[in-house]
Amino acid sequence: MNLLSQDIFSLSTIDFAKRILGCSLIYENKEISLGGIITEVEAYTEEDPACHAYLGKKTKRNAPMFAKAGTIYMYMIYGMYYCLNIVTEEEGRGCAVLIRSIDPKYNIEIMQENRKLSSSKNISNGPGKLVQALSIPMSLNGQMFNESSLKILDAGGDVKEIESSSRIGIAKGKELPWRFVCRL
Repeated sequence: MNLLSQDIFSLSTIDFAKRILGCSLIYENKEISLGGIITEVEAYTEEDPACHAYLGKKTKRNAPMFAKAGTIYMYMIYGMYYCLNIVTEEEGRGCAVLIRSIDPKYNIEIMQENRKLSSSKNISNGPGKLVQALSIPMSLNGQMFNESSLKILDAGGDVKEIESSSRIGIAKGKELPWRFVCRL
């Protein structure tokens, strides 16, 4: 598989969210690659009241959302977990896709150790869990995918079935069916 082409990051947020399902998310940690197949994502645009950049409001925290498509946007939730997002669309618009879940494929035993789990069940089936399993550092916030230690390998859009539903854990914008899941 090849790296995801830079022009794909500039797709509309919804199209990009669907396009990366089935692609591989890889974190290159020292001499080890950790990762898996992207199976669940959520889309957020600045017109969406659940988006950190709602109505184009830029803050120190969300500044990476307004950068070039393909920029890494990370933030903390619940004071203890980090979430990983990919900036989409044109520079200056606050749009991103949250990676919610991956199916672990590369060095699963190390991902399991990173999560302090005794089994491989539930290693990376949530946004905080996947960042913890891959040991992705917050220092990548604002860097570019595919130019940093985070890569997306193109699966060529081979996912046959994508389900959409409302997003998880939000108070506003619940009516938008912008959570996308693929079954492998």
